[in-house]
Amino acid sequence: MIDLAPQKSAEDKLRQDLQESKTKYALTSEVISDGIWSWDLSSDRLEYSTRWKSMVGYGEQEIKNNPVEWLVRVHPADIEKLKRHLTECWQGKIDRFEVEYSLLHRDGQYRLMRCKCIAVTDLAGEVIHLIGAQTDLTQDRQIKARLNYQVDHDRLTKLPNRQLFIEKLQKLSELEQQANYDFGILCLDLDRFKNINHNFGDDIGDRILVEIARQLESCLRPQDILARLGGDEFAILLTSFVGQERPAEIASQIQQQLSTPIKIANYSILVSTSIGIATADTNCLPPNSVNALLQCLQNAELAMHQAKAMGKARNQVFESRLYLQTLEKTRSEDDLRKALEQEQFLLYYQPLVQLIDQQVIGFEALIRWQHPMRGLISPGDFIPLAEATGLIIPIGWWVLRSACEQMVQWQQNSAAQSLFISVNITGKQFSQPYAGDIIAQILTETGLNPKCLKLEITESEIIENIALVLPTVERLKSLGVQLSMDDFGTGYSSLSYLHCLPVDTLKIDRSFIQGMESDRHQLELVKTIIKLAEVFELDLIAEGIETPTQCAKLLELQCKYGQGYLFSQPVNSAIAATLLH
Repeated sequence: MIDLAPQKSAEDKLRQDLQESKTKYALTSEVISDGIWSWDLSSDRLEYSTRWKSMVGYGEQEIKNNPVEWLVRVHPADIEKLKRHLTECWQGKIDRFEVEYSLLHRDGQYRLMRCKCIAVTDLAGEVIHLIGAQTDLTQDRQIKARLNYQVDHDRLTKLPNRQLFIEKLQKLSELEQQANYDFGILCLDLDRFKNINHNFGDDIGDRILVEIARQLESCLRPQDILARLGGDEFAILLTSFVGQERPAEIASQIQQQLSTPIKIANYSILVSTSIGIATADTNCLPPNSVNALLQCLQNAELAMHQAKAMGKARNQVFESRLYLQTLEKTRSEDDLRKALEQEQFLLYYQPLVQLIDQQVIGFEALIRWQHPMRGLISPGDFIPLAEATGLIIPIGWWVLRSACEQMVQWQQNSAAQSLFISVNITGKQFSQPYAGDIIAQILTETGLNPKCLKLEITESEIIENIALVLPTVERLKSLGVQLSMDDFGTGYSSLSYLHCLPVDTLKIDRSFIQGMESDRHQLELVKTIIKLAEVFELDLIAEGIETPTQCAKLLELQCKYGQGYLFSQPVNSAIAATLLH
């Protein structure tokens, strides 16, 4: 059968394909969020999708199909960049590009756009079309900017936080240092601010911080940087000034500014501040290096803490000796922590003897530090640091456990069955809520009979923490652990506590024993302590006996027990074991 219907010409077929392509393009541009554009270079006709036109605030019929509608709205700072990319793509130098620019909206505001473009060529390789898509980045960038602001700024005062302040220091270090100009950092901390929060509430405290920030800003130039480092601590970076006196002048101005009470609600509150000052010349590093700037911040903080220690409400310029002291303290703290982790501590033992025949009745465990570089360190050189850092608590429990383990080992020898081990325990350990449970657990795990353990605590520490100590003491007495009051007579000497504390032993401090022969008053004190022990039916141990005369005098006064170099200095466990025989 012959088809008599007219055949479509090639031209009709091309026209139909083109119409279908336009339809697909129109539908596609409707369902995507980007603004589509197509530039026919032969006719210089540039078609914009409805979405593209809405991005600049116009309707379908309000923008004509020519390049001017686009280019005239591009921000002057971006137009040359966009034209260059379009030209290079048109000339075939590049086949695509991606560029950002600002485009004027109908409301008079610029919107940030990202444009992607690709070149379309004919069979001969000539560029005949440029096709692209435009994305509105404005909202995303605004959200990102707000998020970045929240990360880098203090929520309350809107000032840069510590992170941003340090970033600014790093950026400043990358700039070439200007001749004859310097920088300095002030570090401020409000004095007793916790009391303000406690007395007036956190809301008033927050409002004071905001007002303080405003007053600090009023003392500074636009190029200076104020930051809130955290809590009630602020930092100021002073830049591009001449003369080393400038930071001190600003600090004095701030002190003057804050000398007037701040009025918040119905309150009038006086807030003082301690200020640390550090300048470029306090560092041995290149003045514009990042390390110098960060060191300057650290120096200012050190000086601020020094100002607080010297009485608060004052300024303190950083001095190198402060840095050296802090550095040495930090190194010592690190060494002490390593000593605990690496078990560099060891115990020495000093025998406690019966004075009449010098028979060993027990040992006092005394800690030593075997430092890998400094050798054997006595407790007087590291215990104060351990107490200041809180490391005294884990160190103290290590001493107790090690001493108990050693006594159990010694008691495997029948000669040591009746001996006890005496261990010093700090008030901080005793004041822990579960101290009694910890001690009970150590006794259980080491297998030491509680009656063979005597805990020594100083008189002052017992009395200062009496409310916290009593429950622990009662728990220990129920276990059978003995309690010894160390250095009796050097502290409060409050006799009333001997009634309420179940103490088993008093130890006469070595200072009384040393002065007993030459000082009649010291001798009378020793007699009084011995009489007290008799009245309260307590054991008595005299410390620091060094001469036969001291020993004879104590025996005459009917003191039964003692320790000191006359009998033995503290020795390691191996030598102590020989004393058992």
